[in-house]
Amino acid sequence: MIWLIDYNHYKKEIDSRLNKCKQDYFIVKSYKRFNIIGETAPVKTKTFSNGLLRLATILDANGICVRYMHYNMLEFALNNGEPLPETIAFSAVCPTVPLCAALAQRIKAVSPKTKVMIGGAHINVAAKETANRYPIFDKLVIGYEMDAAQQLTDKKLTVCPKPYVNYSLLPFSLADYAINTFTTMGCPFSCNYCVDGRAPHFFSSENGQLDEMVKLLPLRTLVHFFDSVLGYSRDGLKNVCKQIEATKHNFVLSCDMRADMIDLDAIYALESAGFVEIRLGMESSDSDLLKKNGRTLMYRKLMEKLELLYSKSKLYVTLYTITGLPGTTWEIQENTLKECDYLLSSGLVDEIKNSLYVPYPMEGVDYSTRGVTILNDNWEDYDRQSYPVYRTVELSSAELWEMYIKTAESINTSWLKSIGFSDFSEVPYNPTYYSEYIIPNYLKDEGE
Repeated sequence: MIWLIDYNHYKKEIDSRLNKCKQDYFIVKSYKRFNIIGETAPVKTKTFSNGLLRLATILDANGICVRYMHYNMLEFALNNGEPLPETIAFSAVCPTVPLCAALAQRIKAVSPKTKVMIGGAHINVAAKETANRYPIFDKLVIGYEMDAAQQLTDKKLTVCPKPYVNYSLLPFSLADYAINTFTTMGCPFSCNYCVDGRAPHFFSSENGQLDEMVKLLPLRTLVHFFDSVLGYSRDGLKNVCKQIEATKHNFVLSCDMRADMIDLDAIYALESAGFVEIRLGMESSDSDLLKKNGRTLMYRKLMEKLELLYSKSKLYVTLYTITGLPGTTWEIQENTLKECDYLLSSGLVDEIKNSLYVPYPMEGVDYSTRGVTILNDNWEDYDRQSYPVYRTVELSSAELWEMYIKTAESINTSWLKSIGFSDFSEVPYNPTYYSEYIIPNYLKDEGE
């Protein structure tokens, strides 16, 4: 028996100012999305790791007894003296690696013979440091798909199952989860602030397994495709859109895209496939800053694509921005915020989602050469909810945090004005949209 533990999400109380920004953001988001996209199935916060579920699917198809668990289910088993299996393997992200190590200590204390392993996105880029910091783990699982599954078992596995993942192996019904899926792994681009370009390129399911979901989910469920670039290329985009359309789904689809993949054919393909939203990266409006951080898509080209989308489609457009990229100054950020205000007020974009830059540990990357000095090596703080763990040549850690908060406040205010209100208390948001976030104390607890 192998227990696979999903510890990719976690609970965290955050700074009160950031909490207020989050609440204001979701108030406007719920209003805007409801008025443009309309009614959907209830929004869920429980999530699962597609990669971990793929491992469970491979093991199960090869006759190996496997149990997929969320981290709190393991805690329950430990607290109640449940017999532990031969192997327990964690899937983790950077901030949860220390939490997995703490659970591994508890496992070893009650069941020394249980092999404890860890894998996931963080382990694939920081294996040596993880092993040095946390020798409690018997093995680090590095890689994807069949390779990772064979490392878990030390056996030669032969069955590579289809469908890509078996949703019946989840501990809860698929309808209990927020639905994120993908058609292809990896990214053809190599921006310095993103690890997706390091992942190998492979297809999972050309329709994101929507053909399975239509049997399990209610109509108008929100389904997000988190491919770095949907379909990986222009031709791939058109192919996956055709495959998605063939499922005859009745879901509300969104996807991550590169703006330079957008043309009239792509717009037609996306809308025909049932996409109502696309999410594009802007990061900053400053070309020199973007080039410094390995970004090849410049703001001028993005504007051309946004104007095309505005004139030729009904797609809801969300932009991603990042505060605190190496090289950022207050002047650069203020110019970016002016552009954000214009994009929202003009209607060229419907939503802007801002994030804090996090210099995630990656072997082979010397952040000092990028003008970044790491101040805190506690991996639990390497997320977008914590005080910055670094400073840059241009800005101190305190200045980066202040810039992050002011950016969030500025974007929220611009967004509020764009929908015709002067105060967030005036917005008649729909309580069925993201209501779990519009609360006095914002907690992220997606694993329960």
